[in-house]
Amino acid sequence: VMEVPKLKLNTMKPGDFFGKLFQLRDEIHLNHLKVTGPGSFAAHSALNGFYSDVLDLIDSLVESYQGKYGIIEITISSAKSGDSIKCLEELVKLTDGGSAYSMFTETWIQNQIDEISTLGYQTLYRLKNLK
Repeated sequence: VMEVPKLKLNTMKPGDFFGKLFQLRDEIHLNHLKVTGPGSFAAHSALNGFYSDVLDLIDSLVESYQGKYGIIEITISSAKSGDSIKCLEELVKLTDGGSAYSMFTETWIQNQIDEISTLGYQTLYRLKNLK
């Protein structure tokens, strides 16, 4: 079982935040390729939908941020497969309810972050309830 480290947003910079989102997306993609057992088709499909849709959302977020503030350095840490639910829970901890809002005060950026939260929670629902 993979432990995703907790991040302190007050020490994060936008490039760190964006890199973490990309890393979690990559981890979900790896998990998607390893799903087996009962309910695996439903999980495989839910993870496929997540990793393909979230890439567009993150990409749009980064592009619009850089459109206002200029190009920034983004580092994506190595991704390892593990527990999809824990990855998604870490993602929504980073994006839900204003946890990243202290870094981004613009409502249009917050809206893009909310869309990532929405997709994360939708995928958690599918993984936990649709088998």
